[in-house]
Amino acid sequence: MAKILLIVPPMKKSEMFARGAEATASYAPPLGLGYIAAYLREHGHNCEIFDGVVQSVDLQALCRHALAFDIVGISVGTAYYLRAAEFLSSLQGYTNRPPVLVGGVHATNLPETLLVAGADVAVIGEGEYTSLELVGALAGQRHPFLDKSDLTGIAGIAFLDDGSGEVVKTKRRQPIADLDVIPLPARDLLPMHTYGTSIARSTATPSHAMLASRGCTGVCSFCNHSMFGKMIRRFSPARVVEEFFVLRDVYNAKSVALWDDNFIEEAAYAQEVLEQLIHRKFRLPISIEARADAVSLPILQLFKKAGGDYIAIGFESGSQRMLDSMKKNLTLDQMREAAALAKEAKLKIRGYFMMGMPTETYEDIRQTIRFAKSLDIDVASFSLMVPFPGSRDYIRAQKSGQFDPDFFMKGIVGEFNFLKTPIYVPEGMTPEGLLKIHKNAYSQFYFRLAIVLKKLAEVRTAQDIINLFKGGYTLLMNALSRGK
Repeated sequence: MAKILLIVPPMKKSEMFARGAEATASYAPPLGLGYIAAYLREHGHNCEIFDGVVQSVDLQALCRHALAFDIVGISVGTAYYLRAAEFLSSLQGYTNRPPVLVGGVHATNLPETLLVAGADVAVIGEGEYTSLELVGALAGQRHPFLDKSDLTGIAGIAFLDDGSGEVVKTKRRQPIADLDVIPLPARDLLPMHTYGTSIARSTATPSHAMLASRGCTGVCSFCNHSMFGKMIRRFSPARVVEEFFVLRDVYNAKSVALWDDNFIEEAAYAQEVLEQLIHRKFRLPISIEARADAVSLPILQLFKKAGGDYIAIGFESGSQRMLDSMKKNLTLDQMREAAALAKEAKLKIRGYFMMGMPTETYEDIRQTIRFAKSLDIDVASFSLMVPFPGSRDYIRAQKSGQFDPDFFMKGIVGEFNFLKTPIYVPEGMTPEGLLKIHKNAYSQFYFRLAIVLKKLAEVRTAQDIINLFKGGYTLLMNALSRGK
């Protein structure tokens, strides 16, 4: 049995949130580490999880704590690459340290940036099977006597050759076909009381997050499929329903957020899950994410009956030219129809919109603002474009506009809806101009009499009043903020 420490690197809230975003932010558990911990534990290993987003600790103290373990694993997103690199660098100063694995989206797309920073092995793609094999190969070894000669037979990894210093990548590991082989996430290892989804997604707290699937069939230019692929794989309906009740009965959830990109894409699957929730009387508010072309009135009405509260739809733009440019494969009419159907089903709607895309103009953004205001939606989230490695837009951004492809090495990328400074500025725009029109989008959408009256009419409880003030504070701080 090996002792394994799984880490989300320590981060400060001040660098994660700006322009008042902290008041209404989501704090989601690191479910990826939760799945890996559960899988390793099922195979006899002892795991601990440290989530540096919600748990505070000095970097050196965390390094000293890591020395007591046989394996250390770090989850790395590009947005906080810098903090992972700092931890890796600090750990190098300790002798007799354990092997360090890195995984997550950044490790999958740019493993070499973490290997040169001090990681021993990068896990490419899904981590459950790969992590178990690596623990078997590396547990019991310590630096400076780490032997990586037997790692070439493990699929889905990258490491530095000790002789040449070159990056060695093994064959790609196939995605896990039957997701039910993975136990429920080890939430008992997480500080569950610290988590909650945004009030723009659920107003009943605590609200806990879960996943029913992996993968996405979309081809949007701003996304990448490097982690889970383009084929959707789903947990069985019975397994998904079980997790709903675990969140309610064990972790005191008052609402549940399904974070899948498009839960209702396969209507028959969604129907089975929802009917089981109805039959077993789950009776808590639920929020989901969906593409506009997956929306149908029967499935939305069933979702409402099962407790459906919010549906989040990726509208992205009010410019058909931009929708085509980002490969959304949707029309403005389809999006209008989706919003109308959701309203007919008596659901609240959160609309996702993006600004600052490659080739976008100020007029395109003005069209997006007008489009958002024309839809009968309850919440609008306007994100500034961040071209992440592995996406088509990461390549496009390097060909035009203002963009540093190594932006993740310069600082932490905060909440996309309220960035202090744009990461990418399209050709023909300035950072100041993009920030100004982005702030104006929030002001124009929310500071309308119809929206203000709607929010006031929805107040029923003391928690509703608190949520109203949180939202108002975020909007006010956004309006008063200045870019840096």
